[in-house]
Amino acid sequence: MTFSKLVRLSRKGQFVLPKDMRDELGVGEGDELIVMKEDNCIVLTTPARYARSTKGMMRGTWGRSKEEVESYLHGERDSWR
Repeated sequence: MTFSKLVRLSRKGQFVLPKDMRDELGVGEGDELIVMKEDNCIVLTTPARYARSTKGMMRGTWGRSKEEVESYLHGERDSWR
């Protein structure tokens, strides 16, 4: 569900996340949120939701098998010497 709320930014750059949004996200006092800038928008999410949404994004970057990844790592480590 997408909905908008108008909030006011304080002198210190703070704002209150409206209660219905906090309830929908399942966050409360002391919880951590991840703040991202996407284009000209600010996006708030929880660490767990961020982890789920980014899971597997780098799969295959350094190899498609354990052996390929280990070979890549050995090559990188050898280049440090």
